[in-house]
Amino acid sequence: MRGVNVNHAEFEDMMFRNAHVLDFQAILETEPKTDLENLRLLIEIKGASDPQAVCAAVAATVKKTFEISSVLQVLERGSLAAEFERSLKAPRFVDRRR
Repeated sequence: MRGVNVNHAEFEDMMFRNAHVLDFQAILETEPKTDLENLRLLIEIKGASDPQAVCAAVAATVKKTFEISSVLQVLERGSLAAEFERSLKAPRFVDRRR
């Protein structure tokens, strides 16, 4: 992404080290107006964790670890599991760039 190599296993390990993240999906997209690449992270949060605090912590960890910015979106618990069940392998990383 933008000249930065992101190892999927390392990224997955980093995400699951956060005790508040239940599940995630990373989507690489191209911004329509600017043609810039964006990393959108869909996350599910455990228990009664504060969504804003978890998003801020995850975004900071991604920035510190991989030197890329990300946009986070919190999903209801079970949303990703339902999507992953439709595939043979969980599509944790999705490339939707143009």
